[in-house]
Amino acid sequence: MGSVGDGMWDLAFPPGPPDRIADMFSAAVVADSLRPYDADLAQSVETARDWRRGYHRVFRGMTALSVSSPLVSHGIAREGLRSVRTMLRFAAGRTVLPLDAVDIEAEADDNALGTAVITGTGSAVPVLEVPWQGELLAGDALRRQLAQWQRRGILEPGFVTAVDQVIDNPEWLRLPGFRMTVTGAAAELSPLRPLLSWGADVLAVDRPGRARWERLRALAESGAGAMRFPVCDTVPGVDIVRCFPALARWITDHSDARPVLGVYAGLPGAAGVRLAVASDVLTETVFGRHPDAALALLGSPTDCYAVSPAIVAAAREQLAQRGIRGSAQDLLHRVAPRSFYRLNYIRPVFDADGGAWGLFDNLPSLSGPDYALAQRLPRWRAVLAASAGHPVSFTVAPPAWTATLSHETPWRTTAYRAASHFGIEVFDPATARVLLAAKLVADLFAPPPAPANPEGLFADGAAHGGLWRQPFAPRSLLAPAAVSGTVQSIRDRARSLLDNGESQLPD
Repeated sequence: MGSVGDGMWDLAFPPGPPDRIADMFSAAVVADSLRPYDADLAQSVETARDWRRGYHRVFRGMTALSVSSPLVSHGIAREGLRSVRTMLRFAAGRTVLPLDAVDIEAEADDNALGTAVITGTGSAVPVLEVPWQGELLAGDALRRQLAQWQRRGILEPGFVTAVDQVIDNPEWLRLPGFRMTVTGAAAELSPLRPLLSWGADVLAVDRPGRARWERLRALAESGAGAMRFPVCDTVPGVDIVRCFPALARWITDHSDARPVLGVYAGLPGAAGVRLAVASDVLTETVFGRHPDAALALLGSPTDCYAVSPAIVAAAREQLAQRGIRGSAQDLLHRVAPRSFYRLNYIRPVFDADGGAWGLFDNLPSLSGPDYALAQRLPRWRAVLAASAGHPVSFTVAPPAWTATLSHETPWRTTAYRAASHFGIEVFDPATARVLLAAKLVADLFAPPPAPANPEGLFADGAAHGGLWRQPFAPRSLLAPAAVSGTVQSIRDRARSLLDNGESQLPD
């Protein structure tokens, strides 16, 4: 059909109670995705009295179901995204239609978005350099650190292999032959900063905002590449949810090389679901115009994943090697089995070939179904894109000291400080984003073999920071980690006071 509006677009949930509509929407989408493959689980969603309490069990069950066979994994993804398109409303002017009834291409106004470009004045970084603990690691020093991270179970072997390839092929860093779009360009773990430092030509997309774009401009000016970005009425940046038809046209019109769509934008709550849907429509539209386009995404460490038998075996080996400390942990677990030292992998999940996978479950209990669905939608798209032959770079990111932690409850920050006691490494964002960007580069130039199980797309090459290979479920480590972190903070404070006192003593 033709254009239905006047250039102003938005995505809206179907009519319903304002305080419940987002939950109702997520429940309906999940039920639709599951119904052909597990009618009982779908019915439990539809009849749930308190979906905000029950969603966690369902997403865990969905993950287990997806790993059972490629047919099921693809089917759940396809049915889930189809449900989203059927129920979400596309508002254009005074016209409101189901999203799947709209021709997105027809809605794009050729003149809706202008373009600005900033060319950096810096010199391109010629080799892969990773900042870590005050040093810049490159060459053999970087290889040794990567090998150490792999031995400790911080990075999966596929991730280390990918970064090793970039060390060997520094000419890849400029992304020759590719045109990378980075949505959520200002996100702390987005690849924009490393790519510009390497001399790449990047399309940067983020929301309008003076402070945000001042930071992005300064970043581009100090880099060695070029940053092109959309401008609407002289204002830099666009809201993807309100501008995705025009943005799709803008991206494809600026893809004079092979397009790579990097989806890094995210928002909390119901807004995050709408953003994930808009990003998915953007992805499908770009794929329609460029069948050779690639997709790049980061997975959150706070989600539910199926992990390989090798990872489960490594976690059990660590459990067996605890020594005397294990007795105290077992005692605390008996006292409070949900809160202390609950095993990471209890019951295996079998795939069609009899492989015994584990379920890594780190969905935050308080984040709600909106968060869980916003994380699952890009995973569904990744599965379908890979099955259609599009190159897909999906990397589970490690826990990192991002600015969002300052908005978290104090006990979570305290627990992060003690994470190293449990075999978990929390990364500095500067380290994480360079490593993740290097993995993206390797996936584009030397894509790994397609996994036999679609869910392996998320498990292979993960940079989970040790969360997957330690023996205990992360939520059951929060309380002991918080206690340990508090004790550590008290010790550090006391040591600091003593040091200051000693330095002020007279000679």
